[in-house]
Order: sequence, then C-alpha cells, then structure tokens
Amino acid sequence: MRRLAALTLVALLPAAEARAEDPAWLAAATAQLPKTLVAGRVLRTGELGQTALIAIFPAGADDPRTPGSAFTSVQVLEVTLAPEGDARRVVSAVVRPRTAQDPAGDDPFAEDQAEILASLAKQKPEPGVEPCRLRAWSIDTSRKGLPVRAAPSATAKVVGTLAPPRRTPESGQGEDDSWHVEFEITGYKDGWFRIRNATPPGAPYDDPPPRSYPKTYRGAGWIPADKAGGAYANTQMPVMRLHQAPNVDAKDIPPGDDAADPSGNLPIDGTLERLYACSANWALTKSRDGKRGWWRGICSNQVTNCS
Repeated sequence: MRRLAALTLVALLPAAEARAEDPAWLAAATAQLPKTLVAGRVLRTGELGQTALIAIFPAGADDPRTPGSAFTSVQVLEVTLAPEGDARRVVSAVVRPRTAQDPAGDDPFAEDQAEILASLAKQKPEPGVEPCRLRAWSIDTSRKGLPVRAAPSATAKVVGTLAPPRRTPESGQGEDDSWHVEFEITGYKDGWFRIRNATPPGAPYDDPPPRSYPKTYRGAGWIPADKAGGAYANTQMPVMRLHQAPNVDAKDIPPGDDAADPSGNLPIDGTLERLYACSANWALTKSRDGKRGWWRGICSNQVTNCS
C-alpha cells in the first residue's frame, strides 16, 4: 500500500470565477496535484469557514497496465479557502490520509462494502495477487474448451478445462444464443483471473449438458482475463457510471451518447464489453462506448438483466 507525502499548494482565483456550479477554487487546487494523483469527488465544499475536502486517487488506476486496488487507503486534498470579493481564494491545499472524522460519502452499500474488504483482507496474502469476489462466465469459443492453468502464465500446467459454449432450445434467453460456463473470480494477477467453482454450461438453468459433453473443471486455477465476460450488476452505486478507481468517491466517467440512458448514466443492460482486472467486488471494464473504468459488481446470470 503506497504512502503519499503531504503536499502544499497555493493558488489565487480571479474574483469573477468562483461559483458553486463550477467552482474555480476546485480547478485551481487540483490543477497543481502531482501527475501521480487525480481528484475524485468533493467530500466537503468548504462553506461556512470549513476547509474543503476532495477525495484523491492514484493516477492510472483505470489503466489495465496499472490497475487500482479497492484496498488502497483513500487520500484527501484538504483545501483552505478565504473570501476574496465575490470569489474564494485557495490559501493552501494539503494531501493527507482520509480519516474516520472526515465526511462520509452517500454510499447506501457502504457497510456491506466495508465487510467485503475486511473479509478479503483477512485472507493470507499472496505475492502479486489482488483478492477479488466476483462472478463471471467464459467467453471462450474454442470447441476444445478453455484450459485452466495452475498459475497465471500461458506456460503453466493445465489443471483442467472449462467446457465450450452449448446451444440448446432453452439457451439464448440472454444476450447470447448459447449457455456459457459460469465461475467465481477470487483473484487477479498480471492479466489473469483466478477462478473456482465453475458450473457446466446450462446447469444453473435446469438445462445441464449430457454426460457425453466435455466436462467442466470445478477446481481452482487461472484463465486469461480476456476470456471472462459478464454483465454490469446493479450494486447501488451512488453514481451509475464507470469510475476512475475502484471506489465510489473516485471520479465518475460520463458514458458516450451511444451508451448513456436519458439520465446520463450507464445502463447495465448489454453495455459491458471487456473485463481487464478486478479488486474485491470491483472490476476494471470497457463499456460499449469504448470507455474504460471500474464498476462495482459483475453479474453472471445469463437469463436476467442483473437489475
């Protein structure tokens, strides 16, 4: 877990520039952050003589090469403001750890989220492995099935196989015309997902494959991240959009016009195109509009829309 040194910034705002709808003090304070940090949500606006607080996250947390972690301690930018005419002047801005005394967000899932993180944090640490708790399905279309390996490497021993997709009169109730193997994702490392408890294609929907169909390995093992798929789940995020980091207080990413619903949010139906990485119950994804970001909760149900 990275520790960030305190950083002090000073900025002066023109009197005509600061208003609540687009506060210039916010831009002035965050513009001087180092390239290693990016601003998230404003946790406190600094009214009535209070200091303003802005959630801060590592830059690159939405890059598959440097995916963020839900276990990283959130930092805040504490901004001291002073009136200057009709505007407010940034006297100083300091990056510091977020504390229990700082304002809480408006996350209705906060208690459950804390329990998930605490439970996963109790597991024995594994070098380089990010603990995850998600469900997904195989999108591999090979007729031989998808190899499951003993380690996150294409040269690691094959310990089993996930059966190929299976088309039946009962399949095709969701977005695809075939049943796919479903599984739990328990970890991530270097472009690979660790999985377990895979179910044969169609089995969760009372349409199991015949005995002659290729068997599905149910044990633990690793598959390439680009072989896993799923759907966005409705996990009551305060803002139903992709986020820059795996935290509800990270900056949200407005979806493109071809993916947004009338309220400007990202609908969960049919918009997830790619899984890159995971951390706890968050997944780094690409949506239908080509934008990349984190979403809390992935659904593996191939029949419903996961709402």
